[in-house]
Amino acid sequence: MGYRRMTKEDVYEILRRWHAGQSMSRIASVERCDRKTIRKYIQKFNAAGLRIGQSLPGKEKIWELIDASILPSVERVRPASKQLEPLIKPIQEMIQDSKEPIKPKSAFKVLKAKHNIDVSYETFKNFVRKRELSKKPLKQMIRIELPPGLETQIDYGKVGLLEDPSTGKRRVIWAFCGLLSHSRLPFIQFVYTQNQSSFAESFIDMFEYYGGLTEIQSIDNLKAGVIKPDLYDPKLNRTLLEVAEYYGTFIDPCRVGKATDKAKIERFIPTVREVFRILKKIHPTADIHTLNAHVLSWCREEYGTREHGTTGREPMEVFEEVEKQTLKPIPEERLEVPVWAPAHVHRGDQMFTFDKKRYSVPAFYKGQDLWVRYTEKNRLLRVFSDRRLIREYVVTGKAINYFDEDYPEVKREMMNGGYPRYLLNQAKDYGEASHRLVESILKPHAYLNCRRVQGVLGIMKKYSKKPFYEKVCGKALKIGVKLPQTFKAMLQAEEKQLQLDVKIGISDLGRQMIRDASYYMN
Repeated sequence: MGYRRMTKEDVYEILRRWHAGQSMSRIASVERCDRKTIRKYIQKFNAAGLRIGQSLPGKEKIWELIDASILPSVERVRPASKQLEPLIKPIQEMIQDSKEPIKPKSAFKVLKAKHNIDVSYETFKNFVRKRELSKKPLKQMIRIELPPGLETQIDYGKVGLLEDPSTGKRRVIWAFCGLLSHSRLPFIQFVYTQNQSSFAESFIDMFEYYGGLTEIQSIDNLKAGVIKPDLYDPKLNRTLLEVAEYYGTFIDPCRVGKATDKAKIERFIPTVREVFRILKKIHPTADIHTLNAHVLSWCREEYGTREHGTTGREPMEVFEEVEKQTLKPIPEERLEVPVWAPAHVHRGDQMFTFDKKRYSVPAFYKGQDLWVRYTEKNRLLRVFSDRRLIREYVVTGKAINYFDEDYPEVKREMMNGGYPRYLLNQAKDYGEASHRLVESILKPHAYLNCRRVQGVLGIMKKYSKKPFYEKVCGKALKIGVKLPQTFKAMLQAEEKQLQLDVKIGISDLGRQMIRDASYYMN
């Protein structure tokens, strides 16, 4: 018969049968063990003061005797490991050091060097494993139950794919999930995106679903809610912050990587994913709006009427009886969710871009970072600098939007498409001949020739007071001058000729000697 490890129950049963007067052969046959084993235990019973004919002590006392003196120890004596007993604490500190932990094999090397122990690594390894010295102690988790009306925990979870009717393509579906911390009544909304507008709209839908809101909304650190995560001073998204201010609640971002800060909703996400898949199977042709209606019915009628494993009560029952009365009331008018976006003002044209359109601000704000707020209902775009309103625009289809006072006249004409007309008006200041010349240069492609006209106008400004100016303009118009350098050369030549006429005087006798060129030809 092979080796069999005896348990306390086996020894107790042998004792009971022996005390009842059964023979060793009978006990050995029933208990499936050798008679020598039965004889050994009977001797131990006698040594422990247990006799046939005397009543046995209580069961608890018998268990103690079996543990103390009857049941054999299965632990092998290992003299080498006794050297390690005094070193349990140093071993544990090295392996479980919070800042610089080392592996058990490295701890063995340290002990060999510092304490000169004479044990093998196998002995050390078994010693560490048996006493679980390398096993870190589990963190103690405390369930915190909050009073009604205090907190709602929020989280997003990816649940699957669904066809978008507008594009005909399958898109990722996210579930916005809210859970009242006291009653555990959930709110679920399936969405296509996690942008700031969708995030804020889901908050408002949740408030309306509950018929009120809690004092605190505990959220994750996604960008739609928190621009910059920080343990002490997180920067909230302006859209979400405006929603919180309007509805009179507070946004509490959880610590990064600390799921226990909102453990109630974290445990709920896998359930929501399963519900989404079930609803898709039951309603294969449903769109996202239909699925949202079904999942809210599930929240109230199935999950809400099921006994919760923690509270021991139905969430819907606790909500109706206790928590609903403690929620803050929501305003009568629903907030139109704005879109907040940062805007950088370009140093060159003092404009910023929003939704692929350009908007101007005063020159003082060149190169600065501003904030813009847009509302779809009235199509109003408001521009802020340090929370101070500096400009308002009604958004239209125009790609470039500006105020006249933001720019000098020349730049305004360039932006509104009247720059050639502006150049012609400038030419009029130098006379009618100048106007006709500039008009001829602008034809047939006014915008392509604007740069030439700019050069010509600079030359006109310099020579317009000269006596020969009108004559040269007429001559340039007649021969079709287009380039500023040609026009300038003509003016310079005329000016030089005038200077020669003034310096060389001719008498009447000299004029009589002047002959035409034909006089010298035969």
